[in-house]
Amino acid sequence: MKYFLTLVLMPLIIFAHAQDGGKLKNVQKYPKFKWGKKLKIAKKKMAEGSYYNAAQYLEDVYKEKPEKLEVPHLLGEANRQLRDYSAAEKYYKVVVDKDAAKYPNDQYYLAEMQKMNGKYEEAKKTFEAYLGAKVDEASNFKSLAKVEIQGCDSALFLLQNPTKIKVEKIEGVNSAIQDYSPKPTKNGLIYSSQKTDTAVNITSNKFDHYSSIFTADKAGKSYANKTLLPTPPNDEKRHTGNAILTSDGNTIIYTSCGQNELLGNRLDCKLMKSTKENGQWGEAKELTGLNGPEGTTTTQPAFGVDNEGNAILYFVSDRSGKGGLDIFYAKANNDGTYGAPQNAGPEVNTAGNDITPFYDLKNKTLYFSSNGHPTIGGLDVFKITGTPSTWGSVVNAGVPINSSADDLYLALDEKSQKGFIVSNRVGTTSPRGQTCCDDIWSVIVQRDVVVKGIYVKRGDATNTPLVGVDASMYKVTGNNFEFVQNAITTNEPFIFPVVRNTSYKFNGNKEGYWPSIDNLTISEDEERDTIDQIFYIDPIIKKKVRIPNVYFAFDKSNVIDFYQKEIDSVVAVLTANPGYSVEVQGHTDSKGTDEYNNKLSERRANEVKTFLVKKKKIAENRVVVKTFGETAPSVPNELPGGEDDPEGRARNRRVEFKVIPDKADDAPEFESYGTVVDKVKTGPGFTYGKKK
Repeated sequence: MKYFLTLVLMPLIIFAHAQDGGKLKNVQKYPKFKWGKKLKIAKKKMAEGSYYNAAQYLEDVYKEKPEKLEVPHLLGEANRQLRDYSAAEKYYKVVVDKDAAKYPNDQYYLAEMQKMNGKYEEAKKTFEAYLGAKVDEASNFKSLAKVEIQGCDSALFLLQNPTKIKVEKIEGVNSAIQDYSPKPTKNGLIYSSQKTDTAVNITSNKFDHYSSIFTADKAGKSYANKTLLPTPPNDEKRHTGNAILTSDGNTIIYTSCGQNELLGNRLDCKLMKSTKENGQWGEAKELTGLNGPEGTTTTQPAFGVDNEGNAILYFVSDRSGKGGLDIFYAKANNDGTYGAPQNAGPEVNTAGNDITPFYDLKNKTLYFSSNGHPTIGGLDVFKITGTPSTWGSVVNAGVPINSSADDLYLALDEKSQKGFIVSNRVGTTSPRGQTCCDDIWSVIVQRDVVVKGIYVKRGDATNTPLVGVDASMYKVTGNNFEFVQNAITTNEPFIFPVVRNTSYKFNGNKEGYWPSIDNLTISEDEERDTIDQIFYIDPIIKKKVRIPNVYFAFDKSNVIDFYQKEIDSVVAVLTANPGYSVEVQGHTDSKGTDEYNNKLSERRANEVKTFLVKKKKIAENRVVVKTFGETAPSVPNELPGGEDDPEGRARNRRVEFKVIPDKADDAPEFESYGTVVDKVKTGPGFTYGKKK
């Protein structure tokens, strides 16, 4: 896409308008001309690169003359340049449906817009139709169409096989127009943006704004303290951006661009360097050995290493190479200069545009964006392992790093776990359409997560792994538990794979120990790939084992969630001791008749029995129900003066457990305890769970 050459060099949007709150505001009053005059003005605006104003005039003409095929053709062209893919598709389709031969390449652009809108099956059919069309050899895109068809096939596969990477738009730095070239720093990021929210016509001889370099600090999931760097490196009369910092933060290499009238007002960019002197950025110096000859541009620096571990600098240039924009590199010398630039090679560079390099030092992988390799959108992020002399194969970085729009400027932190990407995908801040402008998005590499666990005897200060524990893991979904896997522990930790945004229950069983029950939830934002976990297990000794009571709301027999979890300790005792049984004893307070309370206490005891048998899989013959009604209060139902005591009655509305061991001599003492939560403090004497 020719229009994108300027965008990737510097973030100039081809609008001529003022911006307010993310919405476009027309700055040129429409003359009330006839449609012919408006069409003439629109063509002039198109020639100037003022596509936004051109589109406004063309939309007026289209309302009056929808049958004039030139108008939807021009609207398709204007909206394509504005990166309004939906509108461009609409108008190109009008042309192709009416007369595909009139503007034969509109069929190619229709397919391209369908692809950019994520309509891959439709796009593939349209590209195939274009391959069969008769077109002027001077404007033949058939070789590109074949690559685009491969991209459609790739998209259909990659969408079905997304990577474990999370991409989200960041808050606190993105402007309404264009933000680009983000790089992680110790406290946040360094990136490029515009000083104002006023966009300009790229063919104007005078700019009313310049791209500049900013920093921002991480503040939770957002960013704050957006700070404009001083001059230098910024320049009040030139565009600056694409900044990278050395590891000590004392040297910055960046791009400085000016408008070259000899090149049709295209941006002419050069690599620059500034070093801190006494805490202040020093004079900006041109990297003359890397910058190309007059009429070429050099931009987008990135640090890397060669196959011998020597430092090199990657960059992008349109000097002689394989395609429009290629990736080059040069070896760094000890004196701060660089060796002769070298092309990164045919494995990386294509006949299209290959840009925004980033080298992952940890994994020896070059990331870059390209529209010459088969893509699922416009520009896709690709990766290739190795070094310029030992490259592997280029691989598409996949979904969700890539989208049906343009995706570029991927950069990761030193751990290769977090970073940024620039994209105009749906969801970006866009004053026109859904995909006009580029925003910075966060990237989190979500690698596979495992729990690396050991069981330790409680009280062991050395945390020595306990051998012979039967460790089991269950996936928890509501009240349901799905067995995942188990292992018998050794001196080495056991490793269980887990999934983000999922809860698990871990059970540990060993003869002579009480069962260990632990819950662990893996959050969606978990950054670790290994979760080291110590599970403690208690030896069985002659001691008191506390068994909880279950309490009920006034006149109710349902077991609330709080007590369902409490019952786990009863289940643990029964599970560890297959010969044990339990007597479930139902009680009520003193309100109501004896007959009613007997039935209510029976319902309560049976509810608990059903929970043990049905939910916890305790054999029915091990659970006995016994009912007492109001005859065995644990505390008085009345105060000493005879006044009703709602708190006392709340403690009497209960089920108690009597554990019956098969071998009394080996059994511990069982002690009941009760926690009366507010949810069961209801009925006479209570208002909203509180005593009157």
